[in-house]
Amino acid sequence: MPESQDVKILVDRDNKGKEKPWRGKKSMSLKLSESYKRIADKVFDEYKKRGVHTRYKRVKRKIGEDIKVFSEPMGLYDSEGKRVVNYEKRAGNVRFCGTCLEFQPIDEEMKRLIKANFCRVPLCPMCQWRKSLRVFRDVSEVIRIIQLREVNYVPLFLTLTVKNCSVENLKSTLDDMFDGWKLLLDNRKIKRVCKGWFRSLEITYDGDKIITGKRYREAKKYYDERNIKLGNANPNYNTIHPHFHAILLVERIYFKSDDYMHTRDWVKLWRQSARLDYDPVCDIRRVKTSKEKKNQVADIAKYTYKDAEILTDKLSEREKDDVIQSLSSALHGRRLYAYGGIMKEVAAELKLNENRMVDDDDEINPELAKMILTYRWDFGISNYRFVKEIKIDETDINLKGGNL
Repeated sequence: MPESQDVKILVDRDNKGKEKPWRGKKSMSLKLSESYKRIADKVFDEYKKRGVHTRYKRVKRKIGEDIKVFSEPMGLYDSEGKRVVNYEKRAGNVRFCGTCLEFQPIDEEMKRLIKANFCRVPLCPMCQWRKSLRVFRDVSEVIRIIQLREVNYVPLFLTLTVKNCSVENLKSTLDDMFDGWKLLLDNRKIKRVCKGWFRSLEITYDGDKIITGKRYREAKKYYDERNIKLGNANPNYNTIHPHFHAILLVERIYFKSDDYMHTRDWVKLWRQSARLDYDPVCDIRRVKTSKEKKNQVADIAKYTYKDAEILTDKLSEREKDDVIQSLSSALHGRRLYAYGGIMKEVAAELKLNENRMVDDDDEINPELAKMILTYRWDFGISNYRFVKEIKIDETDINLKGGNL
């Protein structure tokens, strides 16, 4: 369908006037869907040899006055009972993710999402973007409430890294990291000083074959120490860098106590916990201004992986598929975000749901709640177009958001 003046395209801006990336994220999700479809075709014979099949569970549901039993699919499993990724299903889910969006208009260009059909596939660019917004808001609210109740609690922002690993070794590297995180929390000193925590996983992929000007400027000291110059082959090409971001809540007295830990102490503890044979790079910092705190929380809440790094046209289809398959396998069944201690308690009080990705927790201004605007993804023009407007009476409809 050619674009014309009769087609009304979605325009949605934030409160700073910046346009939200609905079209870009949907375009990236379609690239991911294509990759999943190719991977599904590639693993078909392997899955057949492994006896991969759909496992079902029996569930009871009340239909009218009767209780009926249904068989519900649980996922794909091999002959040894190990669950595997259903790439064919993911291809379909991601392809149609976010194809229908319902908004409450705020003004001509600002809109508030109240309903959408998100797929929740871990690598989906659309879902990652929405979840990062949700995590940022949730974590900020948890910290705000705790600091109102416990004025002596201070957040520390911690980053724990390991060396880059190959695409093939990502799963085993993450196994070691998650085991290391558990051991770190079991450390007696950490148990004593840490009153609560939040942890997220970030994964970056290095797809630059040579050292570009931007890379060199951003890490000049690193490259100079290794005698690596602009235009040289990138020694980390086609590797993955997984790392943890965390918020730790400590009492103010911690900074003057015998329990205080310098960066070198964190390096030693993380090395022991993750069972590394080298000193890892760790960063621990306290921020004092609300702006610094906001920036640090945003950094912790950002995407698990950057879709632009992998779904770029700089990589061949085979290279993209290899990385996507490795990421999908390695992240399958893992908790990418987690709370602990008092932060977990407050999150439970607030009934935070990490799967929520619509703007359904703000109060709706009755003066604005006069209509719902629906936009659908048009595969022909590769953009969202307006399809209908429903005028409503706020007394007749519950606008609490959800998923289609």
